Amino acid sequence: MSEFRYDSYCGLYCGACDILVAYKNGLETGTTPQWSDLPPEFANNLPFNAQKAEIKCYGCKTDTVFAGCSKCFIRKCARKKVGIETCLDCERYPCYRVKIMAFAKKLLKIETKLPHLKAIASNIEVIKNNGVQFWLEEQQRKWQCPHCGKRLSWYRASCPDCNSHGEQPDSFSVR
Repeated sequence: MSEFRYDSYCGLYCGACDILVAYKNGLETGTTPQWSDLPPEFANNLPFNAQKAEIKCYGCKTDTVFAGCSKCFIRKCARKKVGIETCLDCERYPCYRVKIMAFAKKLLKIETKLPHLKAIASNIEVIKNNGVQFWLEEQQRKWQCPHCGKRLSWYRASCPDCNSHGEQPDSFSVR
């Protein structure tokens, strides 16, 4: 079995991804996650072909990623280079790929359908100022139920176990 990685190259926190959370919960409970288990705000806004894919992911920086993320051009670029932990490590940052992604998000209004993508810019800023480890610890606290410790995800308004609300993310409002 692979080890989970919650950091990504672009600054998105994989530990709060509904796909990864559903898969990890399935491993822990011995069940196979189903598309009907995912919040509709997330599942219904993915490309149609992604909705047919297996719900399985260990995070962006692993060899086992969700089909919808496997084609990410930022991920492909970073994996080809040596020593790249985030886009910030690349001498070309911000490169045309990052600029194209930002332009496409605005042009196609992707962030209205998938608002978790709004967090990328602020996450990269925290990583730049404080380092990946600090950011990972901050994200873990943000995406963990303060009452029972259960993992929260981008599109869950409350804890699936105790129904309490976690820390409200300041960068977007999907929960």
